[in-house]
Amino acid sequence: MTEMARNRRWKRFIDPQSEKALIVPLDHGLTMGPIRGINRPEEMLSWVNTEAVTGVVLHKGIAERIGGQLNCGLIIHLNGSINTDEQPDLKQLVTTVEAAVRLGADAVSVQTNFSAITASHNLRLVGHVVDEAHAWGMPVLNMVYDKSINGSENLASIRHFMRAAVELGVDALKVAAPKDFQQIPEMLDGIQSHTPVLFAGGTLANERALIELAAATVEHNAGGICVGRNVFQRTNPTATLTQLQSVFRDDMLSETGFARSLTMRQREPELAL
Repeated sequence: MTEMARNRRWKRFIDPQSEKALIVPLDHGLTMGPIRGINRPEEMLSWVNTEAVTGVVLHKGIAERIGGQLNCGLIIHLNGSINTDEQPDLKQLVTTVEAAVRLGADAVSVQTNFSAITASHNLRLVGHVVDEAHAWGMPVLNMVYDKSINGSENLASIRHFMRAAVELGVDALKVAAPKDFQQIPEMLDGIQSHTPVLFAGGTLANERALIELAAATVEHNAGGICVGRNVFQRTNPTATLTQLQSVFRDDMLSETGFARSLTMRQREPELAL
C-alpha cells in the first residue's frame, strides 16, 4: 500500500509532457548562509512558481514561510551541516519525516557525502530515513556525492554508492553527472530502469553548460535534473527554467527536431542572465 502512495507522490514532481523532473533545491542557506539568490525567502516566490518547476527542496523553517504558496511539489530536506564545521561532509538529521508530513511535504530528501569517514554514518542514516518515510508512504530522494580520494574520476565508486542507496530502498537519486557525458549510460545501467536518477546542477556555470546537461539528460533518458545555484544565482531565473523546460519538451517531437533545436541553442550567443 505504501508503494502506491510513494508513486503517487513522486508523480507530482514529473512534468507529464516531458516525463522529466525539474527540481530546484533551495536548502543552501543552512550550509552556506544567506547567499546571493536566496537571501530573502519572499523573493524566491517571484520566480519559483513558474510552470517549469516541478518541485523544490526546502528545510523546514523556510518551508513554513513559503511552502503554502508553492504551486509545485515540496521536498523537505532532513539533514544538513554548516560548511564551517570540522566535518562538513558528516551531515546530521535536523528534523523527522513526521515533521515533513505535518508541513504537507510530497517527499523527503537526505544528502550523503561518501568518504572513508562518513560511509557507515551515511548507511545508518539512509536506512533509518527510508524505513520511517516508507511507513508514511513518503518517497525518499537521496543526494549522493563521492567525496573519496579521486572520487570524481571513478565511475565505479559512485555507482557503488548509488547501488548502496538502492539496496536501502531509496525512491530517487540525485548525483553529479560524469564530466564525459558518454559515460552516462554506464552510470545509469541497472538503476534508472527502477530508480529515477536526477543530475545535479552544481556550482554556477555558464548557460551553455547547463543546457548541455539538460540535453544529455534527455539523450540518455535520465530522470531529470535537480539544479539550484545555476537557477537562483542568475539575474533571470525564470528565463533559465523556461529554457530547461524547453530542452526537455522539445525532444518529445523527434530525434531530428531535438538535434536541430540543440544545434540552434549552441550557436546562439550565451544569454546575459
